[in-house]
Amino acid sequence: MTFKSIWDRYYIAIIFIITCFVLGIVLLIVTVNQADTEYNEVSIASGDSIWSLADDYAGKYKMSKQDFVAWVEKENQLINGKLTAGDKIVIPVKQTNLEQDNSIQLANE
Repeated sequence: MTFKSIWDRYYIAIIFIITCFVLGIVLLIVTVNQADTEYNEVSIASGDSIWSLADDYAGKYKMSKQDFVAWVEKENQLINGKLTAGDKIVIPVKQTNLEQDNSIQLANE
């Protein structure tokens, strides 16, 4: 069989498979990029620990402190929960939950 005869016989299936493959790649890229921006990234200061971060962000996430610590360790590939000052880690708090309302103005401004 030549390529021409295969194309003539199965062109719809070939186009369908190629389209599915391309759309799958596009969906994968969009999903990966969205996952990176969905959660907030924080800088680690001297003396910070995962448990202190769990205390600081209490009420801004819907999981227990143990689950928060486990999530942070897993997503940031931390060994024994060791944090180094200056590092940046991702925490399971949506960026929109940390944004402040800057539209408030004082009367004298």
